[in-house]
Amino acid sequence: MSVRISDNTLEVFNPATGEELSSLTITSHSDLDSILIKSKEAAESYNYSSFFKRQQLMTQFSKGIVRNMDEFVEIVCSETGKKSVEGLMEVFISLEHITQSLNHHYEALGKKSRRVGILKTRKAWIEYEAMGVAGIISPWNFPLILTASPLVEAILAGNTVVLKPSEQTPLTTQLLKKVWDEATGETELFQPVYGAGDLGNAIVCSQNTDVICFTGSTAVGRKIAEVCAPIFKPVILELGGKDPMIVLEDADIDRSVEAAIWGGLSNAGQTCISVERIFVQEKIYSEMVNKLSDAIQQISSGTEDSSVGAISVDTTLEKIKNQIANAKISSEVIEGRRSDGWFIAPTLIVNPPFDAAILQEETFGPVMSIHPFKSILNAVELANMTGYGLSASVFGRNKRNIKYISRRINAGVISINDVLTHYGIADLPFGGIGLSGIGKVHGKEGLRAFSHQKGYISTRIQLKSEFWWYKKSKIFGRYLKKLIKWKYL
Repeated sequence: MSVRISDNTLEVFNPATGEELSSLTITSHSDLDSILIKSKEAAESYNYSSFFKRQQLMTQFSKGIVRNMDEFVEIVCSETGKKSVEGLMEVFISLEHITQSLNHHYEALGKKSRRVGILKTRKAWIEYEAMGVAGIISPWNFPLILTASPLVEAILAGNTVVLKPSEQTPLTTQLLKKVWDEATGETELFQPVYGAGDLGNAIVCSQNTDVICFTGSTAVGRKIAEVCAPIFKPVILELGGKDPMIVLEDADIDRSVEAAIWGGLSNAGQTCISVERIFVQEKIYSEMVNKLSDAIQQISSGTEDSSVGAISVDTTLEKIKNQIANAKISSEVIEGRRSDGWFIAPTLIVNPPFDAAILQEETFGPVMSIHPFKSILNAVELANMTGYGLSASVFGRNKRNIKYISRRINAGVISINDVLTHYGIADLPFGGIGLSGIGKVHGKEGLRAFSHQKGYISTRIQLKSEFWWYKKSKIFGRYLKKLIKWKYL
């Protein structure tokens, strides 16, 4: 197990070794209410803070993360079972996200003039204002990146934050809070709470949260949307994926194989944007299967020098095992090596039936399927068959074919001759469509997702009365008719 809940306590374990790491007291619902009230009170002033103050806080926070880099890597890896280089990547991407968010902070949220058309005696502009208190619920698969990213955007947008990390990985957030407090001294702007789904539900339902950002399963995301819809509480839902990789016949096969290996096995496949379904044009299908099979069999999951780390959560482990077992009934299954324990061998499933769970449900493990396709129309149809729409990748050389496919795949992001890298580009908005959620994080769009857009208008010249007000309305009507004919005919 990675966590045990007992006696009002979260006991956290390393899924790779079974070692008990630490325990935390679960936040009670009464304590949550008090925290939300404090956050609401802090928001009354911080919502109207200057851009300079927000940037100063975030710069201090960033430096604090750097100073504690080794501790972050150790904790991230110990509570998820991932490899040290993967933990270090979490630190790097989080810091890069802060840096780029600071770079486009004013461009995204600064005051912007708007055209006034024929009303030359007016001036118009928009401003982005904080929503109030942001309730953030973050997942376990990337406990630093997927916690820090929405936290940074919400605070830079002027909100205070109450954040519940996954009960599977609370220790990274505990360290994040410690670093924030020490670096900034603004303890009430970011307040974490610890517990299971009932606590997350209380945050979503609370009248003291003004926007909800959730990263996790489609099933839970749907429930959050149902709760927020009647009161029109804004939601940002980054949900599951079943990402396709399309390999055209003119693609660089060796690069495609290496990309599939990285895209499908990185973080033991516990990535919402991991490559799960590979579709290869018939002409090169056999060669692709052979090369990918050879590569898979050379890779191992386990401790020490293995490339692939542990599965972090027991329920995910069982789901992956069941999908693989079902696939073996009707399909060829190529497997690499694994250690005993919470590890799944890197796996390739060759041409499973399209109604198989491995093709219809998110796997979230180091498992990929591969199928042939005839035409680019067939490739698009296969890519869009699940209802998910988070990201996708297309490999090939013919730009016209790549463009045709890319524009027709249902996805929030398309990678061309690449995989996963888009998440590290902090200026590029991230978020899916369909079963993969609504709303965006990252980029200017991510900052604006935590903001209200408000329009303003003001007079340049102040008269006693306007030409179209009641006292002059008859005269105005005659001139307006002439104006319409003169201007628009």
